[in-house]
Amino acid sequence: MTDVNKIELIRVTDSCELSHELRTIYEEAFPPDERREWTQFIELLKNPNFFLKAIYNQKKLIGILTIWNLHEFRFIEHFAIQDAERGKGFGTQVVNQLLAGTSIPLILEVEEPVTETAHKRIQFYERINFSVCKREYFQPPYTNDKNEVKMLLMSYPEKISEVYFLQIKDRIYRMVYGINE
Repeated sequence: MTDVNKIELIRVTDSCELSHELRTIYEEAFPPDERREWTQFIELLKNPNFFLKAIYNQKKLIGILTIWNLHEFRFIEHFAIQDAERGKGFGTQVVNQLLAGTSIPLILEVEEPVTETAHKRIQFYERINFSVCKREYFQPPYTNDKNEVKMLLMSYPEKISEVYFLQIKDRIYRMVYGINE
């Protein structure tokens, strides 16, 4: 792969960097129940455990990544490459950069494989050695007017054990979604 296709992950740290184009990528990639209100991002930028990254190829914005440092693991909350840029290896490059930059596990949520798109998404992560956790998991609603969403957790490098699943779920619910069960 040449440098022409090398992607860059640029951290967004200030609300003035939240461009309309970044917002459009986010809102087109995720249905309303699976995304935060844009105003929530402004507040999250102040959280030292939250990282919003704009994904660039040749200085062109092509995607968005939100990731949480939850100490024992990192949680990918949102990851999207623009439709026109999919299938070019950019997603793999982003995940490989994340894996190279950490020695702790990566955890993420994916939709259940009930659509072809969801099935392809799971296959994408499995090709780069993520494992599906079979335990029942729901993404909590972001706001009172949104619904919870049945999802699957995926992990790298190891599959999530039964005991560790409850700890991971609790940490995600508390730190990402602000829920204490």
